[in-house]
Amino acid sequence: MISLALVSTLLAAGCLGSDGEPDIFYGEDINPPRPTEDFVLFDQNGDPVAFNDYLGDVVVVAFLFTRCPDVCPQVSANMAWIGEALGEDLGKEVHLLSITVDPWYDNSSVLWNYAYDRGLEWPHLSSELEIMEPVWRSFEVGLETYANDSDGDGTVDGFDLCPDTPEGEQTDADGCGVETQQPEDEVQTMHHPLYYIDHTTGTIIVDRQGYQRVYWGDFVWNADMVLDDIRQLMEENP
Repeated sequence: MISLALVSTLLAAGCLGSDGEPDIFYGEDINPPRPTEDFVLFDQNGDPVAFNDYLGDVVVVAFLFTRCPDVCPQVSANMAWIGEALGEDLGKEVHLLSITVDPWYDNSSVLWNYAYDRGLEWPHLSSELEIMEPVWRSFEVGLETYANDSDGDGTVDGFDLCPDTPEGEQTDADGCGVETQQPEDEVQTMHHPLYYIDHTTGTIIVDRQGYQRVYWGDFVWNADMVLDDIRQLMEENP
């Protein structure tokens, strides 16, 4: 009887996370919930978007940059899947936002092209660096820029698909030599990024009161579980 009572008590309390707090969501619970400071950024159409306009609804916030060579396009695809799965709730009870970590390059025009090419209809946001920095801090985005160029071809290593370009050879958009490292009959236009961005973050789900509640790392997304976490927050009272 004592053992049964103990088991019942533990079940009633729910699972506990590594910090000893109840583990409510499939994603990483943010404990304590972190308030989101209001901000005003500009979307891909050049229109201002204020975060506080979404208070009362659930908001899914992702971070990316348009020249990201790896995970960012997958994050965008995941967000698009979530938007489609939400159906009529998207834009009413739930909103998607993508925020750049490369305001030096990702202006409204660049973000418009990025979103248009992928059929993404939610706001993609940017602004001046001094406006972006408090936003990144609010979501605890880790950000680093660097300009390593190991083969000296003018394309930083993060974007360079051909790290052994012969010295002095002209390169294409991927840092590959236009004479020695091209597929047959294919030469790309010149494009030399001066820096590469490494951002440590994920997708964050914000509740109706504006508190950051759930964190999903970029490389551990499970779209069905993310959707379940969103719906659980939708059931909470504003």
